Amino acid sequence: MNMILARLAAIGIMMVLFFTSCNSKPSLQQYFVDSQEKEGFITTTIPKGILGLDVSNMSATSQKAYNSIDKLNVLYYPIDQQNTAAFEKENAQVNTILKNGDFKTLMTHKSDGVQMRFLYDGTDDSIDEMIIYGSSPKMGMGVARVLGDDMNLGAIMKMLEDIKNVNMDQSMAMDLLKDMGIDLGKDGKIDEKTVKEIMSAKGIDTTDVDFD
Repeated sequence: MNMILARLAAIGIMMVLFFTSCNSKPSLQQYFVDSQEKEGFITTTIPKGILGLDVSNMSATSQKAYNSIDKLNVLYYPIDQQNTAAFEKENAQVNTILKNGDFKTLMTHKSDGVQMRFLYDGTDDSIDEMIIYGSSPKMGMGVARVLGDDMNLGAIMKMLEDIKNVNMDQSMAMDLLKDMGIDLGKDGKIDEKTVKEIMSAKGIDTTDVDFD
């Protein structure tokens, strides 16, 4: 009798594990974690302070929106002549995660082969995460997770509009770009020649790349 009960218990545990595995959805957060160990991926976390924004002259609404943002998690997978199949696989996986997740689409954009999607998780008044996804057969795939606490969609959009008139200390952002292999000129602008050389070394076609 004890043997029968043990076998039934083992079968029950296996069935629970099986159905739990089948019902679980791969998360974007887990994809970021897994990608840190994969060859070819560039991942980084950007604290909002590194952007060097002087928000003192922003409206109270925009300042509150800025303070609700904690950081950005960024993932980039450049495409080259050797990893086309791997890129298509990874890109399809990200699209599946975004489709099957609880994300709401804010905006989509397609132009010259570049696909952009802006999504968010939560409600308009209490956003937990905003997603910026971009994909191009020439440049590769990039995903940014904007993480915060009770972010408000309307306030975030107003803040993005106000940022155009805000002074920015570019020094920290420039250092971050340099750490990622992107050299900037003395005037603080992207050194187009150097960046194209880096991209060409990875086998990326830069014929139609323009930084203006």
